[in-house]
Amino acid sequence: MDKGISKPVVRQNATHDNVLRSLADLTRRQLLQLLLTEELNVSQLVTIVGQPQSTISRHLKVLRECGLVKDRRLGTTVFYRAHAQALDESDLRTVLLAWLQDQPLPRTMRERLARALQQRSDDSVAFFERLGQRWDELRSSAFGEAFGIEALISLLPNEWTVADIGAGTGFLLQILAEHFRRVVAVEPASTMLECARRRIAERGHRNVEFHRGDLNRLPLGDACCDLAIACLVLHHVQDPAAALAEVHRILRPSGSVLIVEQHGHENQQFYDAMQDLWWGFDPEDLTEKVRESGFEIIARRNLMSPSTAPRDMDAPQLFVISARRSATGNVSGGLAG
Repeated sequence: MDKGISKPVVRQNATHDNVLRSLADLTRRQLLQLLLTEELNVSQLVTIVGQPQSTISRHLKVLRECGLVKDRRLGTTVFYRAHAQALDESDLRTVLLAWLQDQPLPRTMRERLARALQQRSDDSVAFFERLGQRWDELRSSAFGEAFGIEALISLLPNEWTVADIGAGTGFLLQILAEHFRRVVAVEPASTMLECARRRIAERGHRNVEFHRGDLNRLPLGDACCDLAIACLVLHHVQDPAAALAEVHRILRPSGSVLIVEQHGHENQQFYDAMQDLWWGFDPEDLTEKVRESGFEIIARRNLMSPSTAPRDMDAPQLFVISARRSATGNVSGGLAG
């Protein structure tokens, strides 16, 4: 029995001995103090401690073997940090690291650490200074154009049923399908609807329903949706007021509608190219139509200023109206903000 229980004690004592021997060295203690404060790489530690890279690497190896330091690789660079959070409170290493954290660093080393951290920040700023206007292109190539929309949609309840009215080729559908329990796509053009079907099938979504139909006669039941989206659709329908009444019909009490439309314009080339029926809308007039259809207006704002809009086709400015179907049947509402 005695022989069986002596081995763990011997191993534990050996570990304690290694830890204590490793911390007998001043440089290793200073490295640990730094790594308790910040995650740093070898190059930064060389600058701060003022010793050769081979010396720093050798000390880090000892500390890592004792379980006092952990590392992680980012590309070709390895970063080091003290292992304090991963250790048990009763572990000798935890006690020693806590003691080291309370010990002051020499003033020179504190100043070098501050300069190293400032250099890290300056390098990041310099990167963006050099990149300038190319940042949008680089970010889009890395993450796509829609990640911001996806992030904002996550604020909404995922148990909703959402209707994309005038879904087109399904640009919004793939984003909506990732978050909402049920998505309904309505599109009058069979060719575009088929494109949307293929796009969703390629993503493997099974929560999207497709219906051929237009905004003046939606092929959906009464009060079946929590949110309806009409993005650049109303200027393509013959009777916008009737279309808004249809949207009101399919929404549940307190259901919401999001309308994106273009300001009124006189650009014949744009009008012909987009095959519009309406030359955009006056925001005040369309807001009143939405209110008259039984909605309470939540907000209205411009989406794109003329200075930032793409100018290839001299496109009109866009605006958005958000509104809610009244839970009481009232049709009055007011603009927020």
